[in-house]
Amino acid sequence: MSRKLIIGTALKKYVRRYTLNDKLNSITSILGEEAQSVIDWAYTEAKRRIAKNPEEKESDLGKIVFELISNEAAIILVKQNYAKGRLTTKSEVKAKTGKKAEMPVLYREAGLRHPQEARNLRHNIFHEAFQALIMRLFPGVTTSVPSTGEGLTPDLIVENKDQNWLISVEYKGYRSITLLSESEVLKGMRYQAIYGTAWLVTSTTKSVKDLYGKMVSSKDVINNGLSRLKRINRRRAYTIEQRENRGIARKGITHLEKQSDLDMRCRIWSVEELLESMKIGKPVKGLIITTGFEFIDLLKSAGLDEEADNVLRVMKLPTASLHSDKVTSVRLIE
Repeated sequence: MSRKLIIGTALKKYVRRYTLNDKLNSITSILGEEAQSVIDWAYTEAKRRIAKNPEEKESDLGKIVFELISNEAAIILVKQNYAKGRLTTKSEVKAKTGKKAEMPVLYREAGLRHPQEARNLRHNIFHEAFQALIMRLFPGVTTSVPSTGEGLTPDLIVENKDQNWLISVEYKGYRSITLLSESEVLKGMRYQAIYGTAWLVTSTTKSVKDLYGKMVSSKDVINNGLSRLKRINRRRAYTIEQRENRGIARKGITHLEKQSDLDMRCRIWSVEELLESMKIGKPVKGLIITTGFEFIDLLKSAGLDEEADNVLRVMKLPTASLHSDKVTSVRLIE
């Protein structure tokens, strides 16, 4: 920290009380030449907040100033890393600024989009489209989003109380170039084992589903997945995309190895067979995997052209280009 910086008595006391000298040095280093002006602004803003909010106390001045300059440093850190092609992590922000950040929000404050936000946006666009479809096809059903932390939690439960049936639904809103992997098929099989019927609705055009026949076993899925992913992991990685693929492969290998003791079998049905069985009140027991274009055709057939266009955007647009004026993106729909 430069000796020329005037940090004020309130901030000095707060930093000394909570032994934040290293954090303050890191913050001012990130702020660089703007450090003094940011500190001066933070004092003005903190005093304004205290005067405006009766719950704030004069004794909180140092704390508020520190939080303000910490946030500004975090925003600059995100921008600096982004310019270098690096993703800023929550732990890096905490270590360098002391700020506990919600990364999608911090990225938004920096004028950027965090990959997690794009993932949530894809998920939520998919949720809106599927919700519209299922209510159009089966007006009498109710839908619910299972609470997380209660074991296996699909994205949606569709229930028809009059006919006494329910199915589980999982969305996978990828860009169309992304492969629907063995891990996702395995997840669908686990939902099927619990709920009887599992519908895996995706936006991808490439799927390992075609490697299997009418019956699928978890052993085959795991063995085939490990063989494929290990081949990818052994390849030399020269480009950023190749390195990312190797990272994805290593993560997939770890996931499949953890599931190696599973011993399940289930039937794979087409979406046409599923919908016909739902209409007569007896959903087929098994796994249904719908690709992006199949889902779009279902939406268009139901007269949901706007929802079909939204799913097509999920399939085509890269992370930085995807947006929606109607659907939330920071948090998953719950």
